[in-house]
Amino acid sequence: MKKMTSRDKQAIQTKNKLMEVSAELIRRHGYDSVTIQHICKAAGVSTGAFYHHLKSKAGIIVEGYAQCDDYFEETVIQQVTGENCIEKILNYIGYQMKYAEDMGIDLMIQTYKAQITEGNDFFLSDDRGLPKGLFKLVSEAQNNNELSKQYSYQELGREILIISRGIIYNWCQSGGNYSLIPLAEKIINNYLYAFKTGNQG
Repeated sequence: MKKMTSRDKQAIQTKNKLMEVSAELIRRHGYDSVTIQHICKAAGVSTGAFYHHLKSKAGIIVEGYAQCDDYFEETVIQQVTGENCIEKILNYIGYQMKYAEDMGIDLMIQTYKAQITEGNDFFLSDDRGLPKGLFKLVSEAQNNNELSKQYSYQELGREILIISRGIIYNWCQSGGNYSLIPLAEKIINNYLYAFKTGNQG
């Protein structure tokens, strides 16, 4: 692995600073009210540096989800627990719901907009950290004979992600006026029931 130079480290620090300041300003004032100039002033960074690291204001959202994937790949999949594999899947989705709540409703609304207009290939990729962790857990559930192998772990994983995205979307539409985790657990548990070993007709 190539050794990081002081310039590389500075670039990472600048990008992280921009992301931290952007998230805080957007939470406080709303995405539409925050400009790139506001972000740069608060971060003590030039607008040229902003465009170098994030390309556009929507780039904040795309980069935020890249950081989310790093978190799921490096942390969540390592620490998710449960009495069985299905419970692990539900708890993993619980982390996704908590991440959405922590981001806040305005950032999540902008995330859905960016998914449509800015980063379709990125957001739909199976190689992202969040889907990869889910696929791993679904595969374990099948190998442990908890879920049927009637469909591949990729098919089941993708459908779970469609459901979880829909749950967060509905939460955004509802103004974030309820807790995501219990609803997600209920709906996805109902979905998985149809694929539990022995439940296929």
